[in-house]
Amino acid sequence: MTNNSSESVSISPLSHLELAFPRIAETLCKAWGTAEIDAYLQSLMIDKRSTRIGFPAEIVEELMLLDGLLWELSEKRQRFLNTPDDADFSFGG
Repeated sequence: MTNNSSESVSISPLSHLELAFPRIAETLCKAWGTAEIDAYLQSLMIDKRSTRIGFPAEIVEELMLLDGLLWELSEKRQRFLNTPDDADFSFGG
């Protein structure tokens, strides 16, 4: 079966998060680059109230991507990468 359809596929420039949860996306944008971003992002991904049903998979993927970007850009990552090599470590022998 061939598809001779001339229908065009519309692709939104907005993320799933922006489309489904615009208030959360706006808060993330405002918090990005501030000290509050890490705690806010973690609060979205970890349920401490046991009353949430969770986000759809595509939203979780986008939140994890943002968390990964935050890690790549963080000073914590730089400190982690600059720690001494453990090659000479031993348990006292």
